[in-house]
Amino acid sequence: MQANATTLELLDRIHSAILVADFALLEHLSPALETSMAAAQTMRESALLTQIKAKAERNAACLVAAGRGVRAAQRRLAEIRDAAQGFSTYNGRGHRAQHGQQSSFARRY
Repeated sequence: MQANATTLELLDRIHSAILVADFALLEHLSPALETSMAAAQTMRESALLTQIKAKAERNAACLVAAGRGVRAAQRRLAEIRDAAQGFSTYNGRGHRAQHGQQSSFARRY
């Protein structure tokens, strides 16, 4: 039963680490969870398995949301970088024309 309690505790600690974006702690906890799950392979208690599944699904949902947040931040940084370089339009012939240039103020950021 100790391995099962450890598994539940590790899943809770992983959830807390995800919420605060403590990736170093996640890197440390993941192997510990794998070891705990391997030790608990003979589990037959359906209530405990249901708890583990629920916590794992909760953590997976948080990781998916964190990934969406990271991708949104990357897109926003790309937009800011593009805006700092000026804007582009197309002429009557369909050729792209760049307007404006990066100011010294924008280069600082």
